[in-house]
Amino acid sequence: MQKEQKLRYRDLKLLRRRWFPLWTLDGYILREFLIKYSVLMLIFVILFILSDVYRDISAFLDARASGQEIVQYLMYKLPGNIRFILPISMLLGCMWTMATFGKNMEVTAMRASGVSLIRCGGSIFLMGLLVTFVNIYFNEGLVSRTERQAELLYDKAADRRRSVQNLLAYSSTDRQRRWLFSTFSGGRVQHNVTLKTFWTDEMISNILGPAGSPGYIRRVKEIFEADGAKILAMPADRQRAWIRRELIGRKIDIYADKTIHHKKSGMWIFDGGTFVSYDRNDETRFTASRGTSAMHKDLRFKEIRFSKEGIPETPGDILNAIKEKDDLPTRVILEIVQRNPKLPRRIKNIYMTVFYYRLAFPWACFLAVFLGIPLATKNERTGSLLAVITAVVIIVAYIVIAQIFQVLGKGGFIPPVVAGLAPTLAFIAYGAWRLVTDRN
Repeated sequence: MQKEQKLRYRDLKLLRRRWFPLWTLDGYILREFLIKYSVLMLIFVILFILSDVYRDISAFLDARASGQEIVQYLMYKLPGNIRFILPISMLLGCMWTMATFGKNMEVTAMRASGVSLIRCGGSIFLMGLLVTFVNIYFNEGLVSRTERQAELLYDKAADRRRSVQNLLAYSSTDRQRRWLFSTFSGGRVQHNVTLKTFWTDEMISNILGPAGSPGYIRRVKEIFEADGAKILAMPADRQRAWIRRELIGRKIDIYADKTIHHKKSGMWIFDGGTFVSYDRNDETRFTASRGTSAMHKDLRFKEIRFSKEGIPETPGDILNAIKEKDDLPTRVILEIVQRNPKLPRRIKNIYMTVFYYRLAFPWACFLAVFLGIPLATKNERTGSLLAVITAVVIIVAYIVIAQIFQVLGKGGFIPPVVAGLAPTLAFIAYGAWRLVTDRN
């Protein structure tokens, strides 16, 4: 009997796993996925557009803005919404597709033909990787530009807010300079600027000039008033040493009619205005208050130049300082941290937590595929509805856990690298484990 069974089944062999391109199968799976993914993207895009319309349309209508301006505004807001839609749509689309295949017993047929579960989702994995890179581009390049254009258009059309920041104050990270802007536009030219800082060698050279230069005698007399004649009577080398000893580290306020920043050289030019220095006897550094006893009256100047070393911050740094940390590209965050080694630890924790989270978040699109395929095919008879409900629960859990970790990282309770990367890596690892254990 056993011999007859062996003869009967001797030609039957287990089918080997098939990994090489299966164009018909891959094309079919990809087509079904793209149909469902496109439907989900369209639904979410419409919902976000309606949300923007509900929130902002009244301001445009009150200002009698044109239809073209309203449409442009909504289009500029769209990339910022899409970066959040991409991973959600990827997860829902993946689970919807694979659950449909499972319900129709198509996954069983594929696996019986020697196509593993991982291979079944090969084309979806490639789409997930592609969407991940698209999301990275949105986060790091496109969104920051379109959001800025949307703000400018909103300011121009609706006139509800102004594109400039009124009465903006900015303190440098080294606490050596405090800027006050009556209006700040973020461009290279600013008007009506106050800089509260301390005298440096560069400022002495800029304001006084070398001994014997035109206006040197007048400027020494104006700054030192009664002591001016005594200083000028000294030998040139003693003059410079005495002036430096008296001015270095002393507070000075510079009121500029206009400032110009040269991006290439990093130089700041203060074009026209006045300056005043303060006595040392009642000075305190910027932490609480400043000296109020003026050393001399307000003195006019035509131009004061500061090198990149004298004033390292740029208009972009000042603009980024007033933005939400979560809206900054990772490149900008890394530049801020690297250029400011004296950044307070609390602020650095916030920046670095956001930095690592922004690195991890786009990979949520790939995470969606890792989770979607095994969960959707777990029970082929439960249908698509349970798969969609499971997807919603998973994505909500991921977002909640990621936000909790961000709060802990920003507060310094856990390292920023753990706060930013751990939730995404943990979910990807869990999805990969499910994918491997469910493949047979």
